[in-house]
Amino acid sequence: MRTIVITGAYGRLGRCFATAFIAAGDQVILTGRNAERLHSATSELGAADCYQLDHADGKQVAAFAGWLGEHYPQVDVLINNAARMGGGGSLAQVDAGVFADMVHSNICGPFQVTQALLPALQRSSAPLVINVSSTSGHRADAESAAYNASKFGLMGLSEALRKDLRRQGIRVTTLSPSSINYAPDAALDGKGARLHGDDIAAAALWLASAPPRTVVRDIEMWA
Repeated sequence: MRTIVITGAYGRLGRCFATAFIAAGDQVILTGRNAERLHSATSELGAADCYQLDHADGKQVAAFAGWLGEHYPQVDVLINNAARMGGGGSLAQVDAGVFADMVHSNICGPFQVTQALLPALQRSSAPLVINVSSTSGHRADAESAAYNASKFGLMGLSEALRKDLRRQGIRVTTLSPSSINYAPDAALDGKGARLHGDDIAAAALWLASAPPRTVVRDIEMWA
């Protein structure tokens, strides 16, 4: 049984990740900032455990790593899903504080969590880190400088970690979905079909099941 850690796990995409891995028989640990929503999702989805965590807070991340080490011998898959969303507006409009918060959450957060959980990942026989990026990390849009900068930065961080951690047998990949529609009929085939959260979760499940020798740089997903 694999141990899966998902940040930002009670959001819509986080729930899709959790559902897929729980259905595969894995023990899934959910994290998120809102305690009420976190415990509700843990109970509803049947996750193994949860921990209230702001992934952008270094002290909280360190405490989480300590708790995790006491309760679980290893982490097989880390999904850095927590992120701050929104474009932030045009250059003339974007607030410097909003820009800094976006970059800190979407780059520093995954960095801090990955670094803190490195000892637990090293104890796995096939460790994998999945950083959830976006097509906005591949190409920029108007009035989205803050979000684009943060996701481009996450792609660069992931590239560096991939080359650094591969020497330790740890694979690092990114998932880069376009806009996601969570409506019940969003995943239907045919005209007007939209990318669904379950599609991204299925890709993550495949990555976790691929042979450890298989390193995937990025999966860019469009409907």
